[in-house]
Amino acid sequence: MTTHGADLHQVDKPVEVRFPLTAEQVQGDRAAWPWLPGWVAEVCGPDEWQVVVQAPGLGRTAEGEIPEPGVPDEELFFPACFRDSSEIREPAPEAEAGT
Repeated sequence: MTTHGADLHQVDKPVEVRFPLTAEQVQGDRAAWPWLPGWVAEVCGPDEWQVVVQAPGLGRTAEGEIPEPGVPDEELFFPACFRDSSEIREPAPEAEAGT
């Protein structure tokens, strides 16, 4: 069950957010967009958050270029988006080792 309200996702909290990875997905059904890792950058209203989508392959250099392999995430820029509670969820629990 989704709880609505500004306290659902706090600033800097890790979340998963629906975000398109391809031009085809941008033009397609938002409900089919993949869930990607990110974090809450700002609480904008009672049911709106700005989320930075920090998924592999989305980071760019300051010049907007695809980075060389091995560049740490801290040196990259990631896209941000505005989402309501239907497009944000808690991160999936990581599988335990050996399971």
